[in-house]
Amino acid sequence: MLTTTIFTLLLLNVPQAISFSALPVVPVSPSGAGQNPNTVSKIGILTSGGDCPSLNACIRAILKTADSKDVQVFGLPLGFPGLIQDPPEVFQLDDTYASTTMLTKGGSRLGGSVGSDYKLIDSLSLEEKAFRISSALETLEIDGIIATGGDTSMNLIAQMLQCAGGGIPFIGIPKSIDNDIPSTIYSLGFQSAVAGAANSIAAVRDTAESHRRVIVVECMGREAGFLTLHAGIAGGADAILLPEFPVNNEELLNHIQAIYKKNKCAVVAVSEAISLPTSGEMSKYTTADGKTRLGGSAEAIARFISESLQLDARHVVLGHTQRGGSPNAFDQVMATTLGAHAVNAICGGQTEVMMSWNGTHVEAIPLDKVRNVASKSLSPDYPELIAAQSMGIYCGSSL
Repeated sequence: MLTTTIFTLLLLNVPQAISFSALPVVPVSPSGAGQNPNTVSKIGILTSGGDCPSLNACIRAILKTADSKDVQVFGLPLGFPGLIQDPPEVFQLDDTYASTTMLTKGGSRLGGSVGSDYKLIDSLSLEEKAFRISSALETLEIDGIIATGGDTSMNLIAQMLQCAGGGIPFIGIPKSIDNDIPSTIYSLGFQSAVAGAANSIAAVRDTAESHRRVIVVECMGREAGFLTLHAGIAGGADAILLPEFPVNNEELLNHIQAIYKKNKCAVVAVSEAISLPTSGEMSKYTTADGKTRLGGSAEAIARFISESLQLDARHVVLGHTQRGGSPNAFDQVMATTLGAHAVNAICGGQTEVMMSWNGTHVEAIPLDKVRNVASKSLSPDYPELIAAQSMGIYCGSSL
């Protein structure tokens, strides 16, 4: 049923790392070029949640692989909310989506569907939403759906489709610069975001050295510290503050003071969601329209250091620059690989699986082994964390 198929996948973002050895996996069906044993003729694709580098490379791979099997590809620019519209928001992808320029273009040419898109249809009951979605898919004769996802919008989709049926094959592709999706080593966009953030962290050291300052750089990542940790290491940060490990005020100040005494400057990488040193509360701020967002950690840490040590401390918020721009080669290759394997999986008769990157190969993870599992987070024995601490980088307290 479409209910079970999609509802299972769209809950795959929930947190805590799990090992691959703990999961039964399904080999990915090769279903080579030109093969389409299940006579799939049309598939729909969508990019759910926030954008990230390499989504277009993934779209390109899906279209080119589908073309080799005589399968038509339709884009859902507003995701499932777009299917509820009359007429449905859907279009067939043309050859421009298979262009090599898609490899380097950031964002999503399909357009993303986020939580705010669902407000347009809040007046409808769950049953009405499910009926309209099922009717649209049947009318369009779509045989399968591939979705990149990794954000809260996926849960909203799951709620909408809980009442729907129809047996449409559904394949998921993990994407998130936060890299917090369980059962995959990396998700699309993570490596590119790390590279961009690392370059920014390294760049501010020049001005920190020139003006004898402490500069605090705020990275995204929500409640997971993967992005900040990797970027901090690659960018040469002197301290890396993470959501998983509380800041010990005295330890942080002593560390910064020692670094500053030696180098006459210091650079701190900090996640957008940390426990603040003064209040112990999660770093948050209120937007102009009254919404609460994660962030404000860099400003708070810079103020704390400045007031405590009487140093000139400044802060930089990288924000959405980490989500935009061209993907690096790693993400281009991974996006291409997962996109192609997703089409092979649908044409090979697989469903209710997530295409997982396991470093050396792709695994089709059964969705009932992924849903309702906590999002990945850093643990004290994470190799990169141990490396940072071994080099004398302060990363908070693991106690």
